[in-house]
Amino acid sequence: MKLGWRVKASKIAYSGRFPVFEDVLVADLDGRETLYTYLGITGRAVSILAHDGQGKILVVREYRHPIGDVVTDLPMGSVERGETPVEAAERELREETGYAANNLVHMGAVRPLPALTSLAIDYYLATDLRRVEANPDPTEILDTAWMSFDEVLEKVMGGDFQHGALPHAAILAAHAGFIEVSPTPENAK
Repeated sequence: MKLGWRVKASKIAYSGRFPVFEDVLVADLDGRETLYTYLGITGRAVSILAHDGQGKILVVREYRHPIGDVVTDLPMGSVERGETPVEAAERELREETGYAANNLVHMGAVRPLPALTSLAIDYYLATDLRRVEANPDPTEILDTAWMSFDEVLEKVMGGDFQHGALPHAAILAAHAGFIEVSPTPENAK
């Protein structure tokens, strides 16, 4: 079956922080046309799961306007021009939390919203942490906290943490065995 679509026409429908594109698409299968709208967010972002080596991870709490709520997530941000993803991870961790890592391990990458954007997020595990000066962006008001990894996983699996990069990173870290997960009655059998 022909699953592809080709672009017949394209325009920028809105130009703001992130442009909104409107493409007229034509189906390879049968020639039908449809209007497709998506965000012009491209490139890469990073998310950092900072682990203290004692079962706790560093989370940030920040207001997110599109959902009108304060969310618990991981330090994260865009990879800037001329910067590698690992350099961006080092910078974002330092800026948002006041910690630096002597060890950063790439855990994988995902494209979390492929229907809306081509953005990819690289996930890093940060260990062997040391305190440095935090330097958040002027638009950021952040609160940081240490949470047990078991509590984070429980909240992810229970649906309490279903936003941002935290669910992906927690599952990647647990699956890869980067962080020891305490046995629960369900998985101890």
